[in-house]
Amino acid sequence: MKSLFLFAFLLAPLPALAKGQAPEDLLAGKIIITDKPLPMRWNSVGAYVSQLKAMNKGTIWYDKKTGKVKIEYAAFFSRPINDVQVDLVIYDVTNGAKARKSTTENFMHRGDRVLFNAVLFDKEDFEMNKKYMFVIESRHVQLATGTFILRGEGPHYSGKVDFTDEETKQKD
Repeated sequence: MKSLFLFAFLLAPLPALAKGQAPEDLLAGKIIITDKPLPMRWNSVGAYVSQLKAMNKGTIWYDKKTGKVKIEYAAFFSRPINDVQVDLVIYDVTNGAKARKSTTENFMHRGDRVLFNAVLFDKEDFEMNKKYMFVIESRHVQLATGTFILRGEGPHYSGKVDFTDEETKQKD
């Protein structure tokens, strides 16, 4: 009889142990956006949250040579996701209206509250000097957001124009 009681006790759910707040509690609903690698470990929750907030960029620059930039992001959710897929929706919000530019599927484990990922932007696809919003959605419900301005340098012109002899003759 004693062994049966012990067996039943071991199968019974244990009460949740009281823990301090997790980063996802303090950053719920936010997306941290940066062009630097995101840290995955921390010594204290407060220090980690401060580090992430300091890394969050309001402006990201395209690489001058390649015209691309790798954007890393960490999305924090207020409660566990009851799905294995969420969508990253990117909007152009430069003029105040939300113009959908792209949607990308992200796969995760059911019950996760954090998503770390990266996306490669190319200035051929995403215009520079515009404001963009990242939105993580699950079944069209917004879970987290973050915004940034994507900057880049356009071509530099000297203002000097050279005409060939043929072009000058056509003008007459």
